[in-house]
Amino acid sequence: MTRGSRTVLRPAVAALVVAAIAAAAGTPVRTDDPVSSSVRFTGDIVRIFERKCQACHDTGGLAMPLNNYGDVRGWGRAIREEIVEQRMPPWTAARGFGRFRNDLSLSARETLTVLSWLDGGMPRGDDRDLPKPVRAEAVPGADLRIALPAQHVPALDDHVIRRVTVQAGSLDPTRAIARVAVSGHRGTLRGALVYEGSNPATARWVGAWLPWQREAAPPDGHVLRLARGAPLSVELHYRGADVETVDQPALEVYYAKGTGQPAVDEIAVIPGGAAAVSRAGTVWAIVPSGAPDGASLQLTARRPDGSSEILLWMPHVNRAWPAVLLLDQPVRLPAGTTVSLTAHPADPDIRVRLSVTR
Repeated sequence: MTRGSRTVLRPAVAALVVAAIAAAAGTPVRTDDPVSSSVRFTGDIVRIFERKCQACHDTGGLAMPLNNYGDVRGWGRAIREEIVEQRMPPWTAARGFGRFRNDLSLSARETLTVLSWLDGGMPRGDDRDLPKPVRAEAVPGADLRIALPAQHVPALDDHVIRRVTVQAGSLDPTRAIARVAVSGHRGTLRGALVYEGSNPATARWVGAWLPWQREAAPPDGHVLRLARGAPLSVELHYRGADVETVDQPALEVYYAKGTGQPAVDEIAVIPGGAAAVSRAGTVWAIVPSGAPDGASLQLTARRPDGSSEILLWMPHVNRAWPAVLLLDQPVRLPAGTTVSLTAHPADPDIRVRLSVTR
């Protein structure tokens, strides 16, 4: 991750985590070290990697597979460096400011557990302790699949952004939508964001796909309502493979089985601006976009009673990985609340969108 030359002061809660990681980072991993750790791959390590790594590090995925002991041991030194430098997993929202159910970052305990294992000889353990294989559940096909133009992704290009706008005339305007997603080449597609509208400044976020977040569905009992005839814009983020690849992405629409309350009433905030909440609502998703690498974002809600709450703090944006943050505990904003965004640098293209239920 590009960190830039500026210094960002971190709150105490973040500093404690960083200090804990640094304390464990003194001895580089050696594959010939004798076993000195009580942590075993077949115990804690494989389960941490299943939760936090294998969505991308899988056969045919974005990076080298880390599915078994041999894979992980062979990449031990590189894994250690990525964890200590906090480059992987790719999650830049600081802990302690909002709780997100799709949080991919390693907790302090997970970090120390993995480092202890890496520096302690990387013992395998007993295969009888391995978790049982998870049976893949059948995923229902999309009700509507709209092919997008083919995308040529140059070889070895670390970050390619493509934007496509389509007229979704085949959408049934009488039906509510459960979710909108995108399918694409698993080896190159890092993420995709879907917006209603063609103007980036006013488009409304309505869906996404990330390797570890296959859906960004509204809360139970809520549905998406799209304006009749409105265009849909798709922002595709790619990472080039060893050779040039051609992706044939598609927009996927899943209709709701019944009716429900509209889920995407949006509050959009720009750097230095403040959005007023005219009607009480509950924030269930936060989607930042347009921030340059290394930028810091702080989103703050100030309620009419004078209290304030930091809804999101991102000390160092990693633009190569689009962010969709789904709140584990949705935040209620009463009427009269103002939501402000502080960004450094204050790039005019930055937008932070809050999806709100009423």
